[in-house]
Formats: sequence, structure tokens, C-alpha cells
Amino acid sequence: MGLDLIELLPLLIPLLVVQLTLQIIALISLWKRETVRFDNKWIWVVIIVLGTLLGSIAYFILGGETHENGSED
Repeated sequence: MGLDLIELLPLLIPLLVVQLTLQIIALISLWKRETVRFDNKWIWVVIIVLGTLLGSIAYFILGGETHENGSED
């Protein structure tokens, strides 16, 4: 009745590829930024690496520096 790892691999591999891709893109983006929200890049590294998929998504949603005037123009 239980699923073996071999049976789960076709479902897990695409999820792992998406997760690793997002983590790599998030870390590269973090490295290129001068400033981030909360002014500490190391906190974001930990969130991205340990938070896996949700950590990367949180970085893209919350990690950017906010602008005082509310627009990026």
C-alpha cells in the first residue's frame, strides 16, 4: 500500500529541479543587489537555503529594497 521511492521519483525530480533553479536564481540575484530589505544579506542566504522553495519565493516577494516614493520609475 505504501509508495516506494522509485515510484515517487517521477514526481519528485521536477519539483527538485524547480526548487534548485529558484534557489540558484535567488542567490545570484541576492549577490548582485547592493541593498536588501532588513539590511542583512546573510539572513536572506539562510532563508533561501534552509527555506528551500518557500524561502526563494519569500526572497523574491519580500527581499527587495522598498522605495520611499512607492514606484521604481
